[in-house]
Amino acid sequence: MLLAALGTHLVASALEIQTTAATGHKRFGRQDGQAQALISGSSLTYDAVNWSEVAETLDLSIESWPVPGSSPAEWEQLQRRSPHASTTFVGVSLYDLNEAWLCDFRANIVPFRRTLADLWESGSDLAFANRLSNWYALTWARTVFPTAGRSDRVIFGLRDKAAALLGVAGRPEEDGAKLRLAADYTSEARLTDWPEGRLLRRLDSMRSLQGKANFAGPKHLALLRLLQQARRQGDVVVVVLPVSPPYAAGLLSRPDIEQFESALSKAKRAVPEATWVRLDQLETLKSADHFYDLVHLNMQGRSIATAALLGTLAGIPAAQ
Repeated sequence: MLLAALGTHLVASALEIQTTAATGHKRFGRQDGQAQALISGSSLTYDAVNWSEVAETLDLSIESWPVPGSSPAEWEQLQRRSPHASTTFVGVSLYDLNEAWLCDFRANIVPFRRTLADLWESGSDLAFANRLSNWYALTWARTVFPTAGRSDRVIFGLRDKAAALLGVAGRPEEDGAKLRLAADYTSEARLTDWPEGRLLRRLDSMRSLQGKANFAGPKHLALLRLLQQARRQGDVVVVVLPVSPPYAAGLLSRPDIEQFESALSKAKRAVPEATWVRLDQLETLKSADHFYDLVHLNMQGRSIATAALLGTLAGIPAAQ
């Protein structure tokens, strides 16, 4: 066991696999004094919007605490680091709010008792409750065996190392060993340029990882609490982000979409004062040309989304 533990630590180090839940801190706009606004969102939120432009246009200092693959469950905990924020931007999507998609570092950030309470309150089925509870056991096991449950990271890491040794340039928008922090990458690539085989493989991979979609569990409850706390601190802007047509068509059914819309309706009723910006309903963003993978907008899509967001906020005094 000691040799196995040592071996997994060496593999994780050699392949640069992120094994800790260290969060970043990003600041957009003015760097002096306390930030006036907070961004709560995953990498989809940062890739979709040029927050430096938003901060400059609205004359705001905006901060965030990005975590790879995060969701409302993690954002709620990190929100406590910015009690001074009088405006909160929250980015959500069909991808972020899917209960079946778990953040790799959820158990490092979200207290176990919070998860148990949310599982009970949401009436989650036993299979999902077991899966989410086992996520904490897996996290504890990773202190000794850091590659446990990260076979995909090991495979991608070996691929990247082999490509480097062979002198083959990899595609930066592809999955790699390292989980990227939100707000550190954008791409001009287009999903429509992907070979069909690559697209099908990626859909199959995401389908196996995410399982059956659900939008009425712990993430939903965390989102409601996050919005209510943000409203107590000041103004709230919820940005609903698009996902690519292949993602929606390949992984979600009509009942899934309806449940997602129902979850958004409940959030609107919980915080009626919030401003909602439905970027996912923009016709110009309903094209795979504006995505560099299945869920992230590329540079062209970002320009469209940023302009639409600023156009909406221009008439809102509280956001200025």
